[in-house]
Amino acid sequence: MPQFASLLQMLLSPSFILGLTLYDAVAMLWLFVLSRTDVTRTYPFVGVGFIVTLEFGSILLKETITTERPLGTLIICSGVWLVGRS
Repeated sequence: MPQFASLLQMLLSPSFILGLTLYDAVAMLWLFVLSRTDVTRTYPFVGVGFIVTLEFGSILLKETITTERPLGTLIICSGVWLVGRS
């Protein structure tokens, strides 16, 4: 039973509840945006998520940003931009 208690403690933690709430809010916002615009115009904005994630990881989590990470993010964003443009 100790594993169940740990799981329950994690599920009831404020951090987990906040994260789940924010995830739900973003998912609802994304569905709202997709219901109002074409996917081909909206989807390139997914590339922005990669940049924001990289920045948050660096600032909030103090992750080390090597040369490869921004380069990889730039390549992904370029690909998303090219697909969205075509």
